[in-house]
Amino acid sequence: MKKIIAAHDLSGLGKASLGAVIPVISAMGGTVCSLPTAVLSTVTGVFEGYAITDLTDHMKQTVAHWKSLDVTFDCIYSGFLGSAGQVDVIISAIEAFSCYAVVDPVFADNGRLYPTMDNAMVENMRRLVRHADLITPNITEAQFLLGETSACETGEDAQGWLLRLCGMGPGRTVITGCKLTDGMYVMAYDKQSGEFIRHKCDYAPVDFHGTGDIFTGVLTGALMRGDGFSAAIALAADFVKTAIDATVQSGGEMRMGVMIEKVMNRLI
Repeated sequence: MKKIIAAHDLSGLGKASLGAVIPVISAMGGTVCSLPTAVLSTVTGVFEGYAITDLTDHMKQTVAHWKSLDVTFDCIYSGFLGSAGQVDVIISAIEAFSCYAVVDPVFADNGRLYPTMDNAMVENMRRLVRHADLITPNITEAQFLLGETSACETGEDAQGWLLRLCGMGPGRTVITGCKLTDGMYVMAYDKQSGEFIRHKCDYAPVDFHGTGDIFTGVLTGALMRGDGFSAAIALAADFVKTAIDATVQSGGEMRMGVMIEKVMNRLI
């Protein structure tokens, strides 16, 4: 079984980050080794007055302890970071364990930064993506990483952004939420093969938190078990849409996130 370090926050309420990544990757046959970045009472952006505890010092101690144990890992996958300084902890872990690095630069959506993020985080994320093998920004995060002011409206625009993002360091880039003139897409580029991937998604007119974590969690789990890049992207996108549909049909409380448990059998 592949050992995957998951550097994400842990929220008491809401289906995101470790609350989504652990079950998804476990269902796909991976072993999740949690490296919590922060503990929150609830996910951000949905509930008011949440409590958050930064775990930077604990992360440093955990990485140092794992190094002393001479343990190996197959992948490190980072998501929501509690502070900009945690970027250096992730970089040190990537260098220490010399494993495949997946970076989901979680800091913005819908054209703006998340409440806990600032420009310092954007600058530090630019440093982090240089050390990644694969990055999975949404369209807003891609725009911030590139310092781009114009919109991404066509497939040609998206391909240009993908090339520029891979030019920052990663060998593969996936941009989610690309609303182009002819529909919603996941766009991707593999620098080694030179292949562009364009996966059209059925648009869901609802907004759930955690879908980016679920997408990259499935993508990482699929790649670690040996799926091809294009097949892994299709599986991740289709799983998110199926989970959203199941949640809407069930009439569940939307602020709690998508009910991945209802469709988990698709990953096993």
